[in-house]
Amino acid sequence: MSRKDLQHLKLKNTEKDLKRPENTCEYKDLPHLNFAAGIPPYLRGPYSTMYVMRPWTIRQYAGFSTAEESNAFYRRNLAAGQKGLSVAFDLPTHRGYDSDHERVVG
Repeated sequence: MSRKDLQHLKLKNTEKDLKRPENTCEYKDLPHLNFAAGIPPYLRGPYSTMYVMRPWTIRQYAGFSTAEESNAFYRRNLAAGQKGLSVAFDLPTHRGYDSDHERVVG
């Protein structure tokens, strides 16, 4: 199956048809705009609805010296609308410090 065979496909979201931005004149000649996702050149990802039905999540990778500090930070971010956590369980080691290094606390 070629890309041309898939040009008739139209993805829909749960609310209504997807619409392109108003200023599409500068993008109209880009060859990849009508490619189906999951078909090379994989511009959306390996699945046809990638990032259309489920947007990217933006997370902050973090960890602190104590469980209390880490927990407070994660709870603040979740309360502010963050959708998930990227937890650094051993951040000093991840950053290249030995656990007995003088700058490592906790």
